[in-house]
Amino acid sequence: MVEPVFVRLNKFCRRLKLTFWGAILLVVLCACGCSFFCGNSCEAREQHLELWTIALKPKFTAYMEDLLLQFEGGHPGVKVDWIDLPQQNIMQKLMASITGGVPPDLVNLTTSNALFLAQSGSLVDVSQYITTEQAGEYYPNLWRAAAWQGQVYAVPWYVSTRVLIYNKELLNKAGWPVDKPPRSREEAAALAAQVKRNVPGSWGFYPVVRLLDDWGMENMPVYDNSSKKFLFTQSNYVEKLEWYVRLYQQGLLPPEFLMDGYRGALERYKQGSLALLEAGPQVLLQIKADAPHVYAQTWAAPLSWSSEGRVPAALMNLAVPRSSRHRALACELALFITSWSNQLAFAKEVPLLPSTWRSTRDPFFTQRHGDPLQCEALNISLRQLPKANDYSLSLPGARQLERKLNLAVEAAVYGQKSSAEALTDAVPNP
Repeated sequence: MVEPVFVRLNKFCRRLKLTFWGAILLVVLCACGCSFFCGNSCEAREQHLELWTIALKPKFTAYMEDLLLQFEGGHPGVKVDWIDLPQQNIMQKLMASITGGVPPDLVNLTTSNALFLAQSGSLVDVSQYITTEQAGEYYPNLWRAAAWQGQVYAVPWYVSTRVLIYNKELLNKAGWPVDKPPRSREEAAALAAQVKRNVPGSWGFYPVVRLLDDWGMENMPVYDNSSKKFLFTQSNYVEKLEWYVRLYQQGLLPPEFLMDGYRGALERYKQGSLALLEAGPQVLLQIKADAPHVYAQTWAAPLSWSSEGRVPAALMNLAVPRSSRHRALACELALFITSWSNQLAFAKEVPLLPSTWRSTRDPFFTQRHGDPLQCEALNISLRQLPKANDYSLSLPGARQLERKLNLAVEAAVYGQKSSAEALTDAVPNP
């Protein structure tokens, strides 16, 4: 039977009404962020990566911002939120953020801090996201710096190796050949004696004592994995500490050298009262700015304390916290920041060295022009790089052990214990 016209018209209106309100509902839901229809897919199109670095602002703000814009351009929908923190604050803030479950996705760490966090299970093994070919872009000695139990927990970034910076005027006053700076610790001690004798009020040598570096440069491991024993009570290890004790007893080291450390050495050098300074080439910029008269008398030479050519390195790394929600993408960012071309660009901003071997073959390094002293220091540092190592300990309880070794140095130097006794007392309990 045919429905009356008014019945059919009524049904049509009801359907039109439903369609109208359905369209309105769809518009409202989409305007509210697609949360109902899109689920997590809309969120995935707006990923935020948080990057923490150490002391790069304001000097390198333009470099970093341009670098991160390039990364974002190659990763549509990704925004890198960059936070720069002072060296002294970053670990406290990082530990709090990890505990609170809101860590950065990528963080700038020293090798020592990276190993500490790796041992506590707080970092990602980055090697699972990085191919062998990609890892091969880095100097092998630097790529392994943050290795723990066969896994790598940080990507190496920029690095500095120590050179021997010396005051030519002081060497001349002491009666030491200006063109033949010390090539061994024994010669450094001999220069210290001549400076004391011939230049009252000045010092020849102001070492920053770190036994781990001294032992590492001579390929003397702290711990033997096969016997499960610490080795630094042996006579050749003890002799490295005894050398400092003898210099102090002979009055060749300032009384406060252990307390003031590197800062004390740098201040004395800038005052013109220290002949030798162990430091990275970047320190020359500070000397030039703060003490131009001393800078004019300064030159650089290789650090030749090791019989095998090894030198300590200060290495900065990029690590991914285990609780990051974007591990793979964070590793991509780490590889991007530390790529050979981007590290080369960074090296043009500051006299530091890249951790990638390909960068160092660029004419920027091989055909340098500019300040002769800074070029010489950087070239020396570069030549030392293949044998440079960050001697941070990859052992459980490394921080406690290093504190014990520092106390052992103090006890021996200040005559409270013999060198052998002090190092024996530093051995961790089983």
